[in-house]
Amino acid sequence: MKFGIIPSAISPYVLRAIGARQAGRYFQTAERISAARAVELGLAHEAVAPDALDAAVQDVLAALLQGGPRSQAAAKDLIRAVANQPITDALVEDTARRIAGLRATPEAREGLAAFLDKRPAAWV
Repeated sequence: MKFGIIPSAISPYVLRAIGARQAGRYFQTAERISAARAVELGLAHEAVAPDALDAAVQDVLAALLQGGPRSQAAAKDLIRAVANQPITDALVEDTARRIAGLRATPEAREGLAAFLDKRPAAWV
């Protein structure tokens, strides 16, 4: 490696993100990658030209602001709970419990009402 060390501290995260095969290359070469290559590897969602960056950020922010805060937090928790898990009866039960619990919240009622009324939700 370039500096005589290994990327030990970041290895679990990199391996999870790009897999052992790709990590093998980049751990050995320590080469820099372009934004486009980061997208190909799954390290970035998209790459845009520098003059389009502000507009791309605003697009993502606008989409995030459409979502209910509680449901967004629950979605992140769901990903952590479900990622890389086998689909078992217990997992299916857990996912059903999660949506049932959220469905009864004021946020969900407001979100569904806004959708049916064709208006923005109160949090927007």
